[in-house]
Amino acid sequence: MTNFILLFLALATAYFALRFFRLHRSLRKTADDLTSISASLEENRVLKLPYPDKELENLQKAINQNLQALRTQRLTYQKKENRLREEIENISHDLRTPLTAILGYLKMLDTSALNKENQEYLNIAIRKSHTLQDLIGEFYELSRVTSDNYQLKLKPLNVSRLLREACLDQYKLFEKEHLLLQLEISEDAPALPGDADALNRIFSNLLQNSIRYGKSRLLVSLEASSPEKTIRIRFSNDIRPEQRLSDPSLLFDRFYMQEQSRTHGGTGLGLTIAATLTQLMNGKIEAAYSEENAAELLTITLVFPGFCSHII
Repeated sequence: MTNFILLFLALATAYFALRFFRLHRSLRKTADDLTSISASLEENRVLKLPYPDKELENLQKAINQNLQALRTQRLTYQKKENRLREEIENISHDLRTPLTAILGYLKMLDTSALNKENQEYLNIAIRKSHTLQDLIGEFYELSRVTSDNYQLKLKPLNVSRLLREACLDQYKLFEKEHLLLQLEISEDAPALPGDADALNRIFSNLLQNSIRYGKSRLLVSLEASSPEKTIRIRFSNDIRPEQRLSDPSLLFDRFYMQEQSRTHGGTGLGLTIAATLTQLMNGKIEAAYSEENAAELLTITLVFPGFCSHII
């Protein structure tokens, strides 16, 4: 009798140990599969149990139902985003044509027939029309670059030359705003696999942001790292203390717009467009604050891979 009890206990222990092992292994496999499925919801995969288990079937069913609900919500969101982009593109196109005509007629007015006060009103109307034109253009550009159909034409580029040219193009604006522009651009950087138009747009947006919010100076630097073959570009300008944010990454958020951009004629979308284009070219963008000689500095850094042997 004792031997039978011992045998029964041994068999029961072995059974529960095996069951525990299979349950533990099943849960671990289920967790790994769930992580993999969550990372690629568009593949429409479902969770499967590695071993049949009645206690886990209800959990499996609930998880699969939640995955399906998430896919449905994501698909609905993507459809709404696509419709919004299309509407923004259509509205931007519809507004640009009459606005261009308005600007043309305003510039054709004979200012000699106007007194000084009316000339000033006319100049204000022209400036505000240009501001509206820029706003419409940036909304259109943002909807375009965030579209699933937007594609870049990547070629090996001489990033040093393009950056220097972009700075020279904006130099008169720096002089007008009494901002000191300093360049530290390495000429031996490797070629950057990128889209020339997109890269020029990134540089232009970052330079215009510095012109709009910079206090007295901007340092533009480019350096290449030989071991990693990366290209690091920095735009560092001093700012006023009240412009500092608790989280500088908000600058790239399309739903964030600095309060001062309303008075400077900005839309708050320039940095968002620059960040989107940077990511499309396999680059990284970040913003950080620092202090130098009691001055508050904002530094926006771009990091791109650079490995091409031929440049254009």
